[in-house]
Amino acid sequence: MAGGGTVAVGSSRRKSLDAEINLVPFIDLLSMCICFLLMTAVWIQIGVVQVKQSRGTEAAASKSKDIDIDVKFANSGSVELAFKRGGRMLKKLVSKPDAVGADLDRALQALGKPAIAAAMITPRGGVSYGELVSVMDVLRKRQIVNLGVVPVTAN
Repeated sequence: MAGGGTVAVGSSRRKSLDAEINLVPFIDLLSMCICFLLMTAVWIQIGVVQVKQSRGTEAAASKSKDIDIDVKFANSGSVELAFKRGGRMLKKLVSKPDAVGADLDRALQALGKPAIAAAMITPRGGVSYGELVSVMDVLRKRQIVNLGVVPVTAN
């Protein structure tokens, strides 16, 4: 290190002023922090759901011939799908959360595969986050990207 070993003052000898610092634990800690940073950055990107705002902007304004879908989670654990055009109800059906995709496909085929303007999802107070995301995933797989979630109001 730096220094000249021992310092001699007169006839007495003092200890060496050089100290050795073990840098291996510091390097281990630093490398673990860098790995943790890189891993969390990757997981943040994977957990993102890209959706457009369905109402409230001019860009998302729907045409009168497009259909809006209202998705409501009922207290019985079922999901209600309501198809509306221009505020008028076209079709309503009740589905189980795991069968929403098949029921949605059948209803859209019965309506003649119309263009979907937006889907508004209204969860009940006790709906799990996983159920909500799974329904959003089903809608996204059917190319319905204008999704909105209506906040739950306390009764």
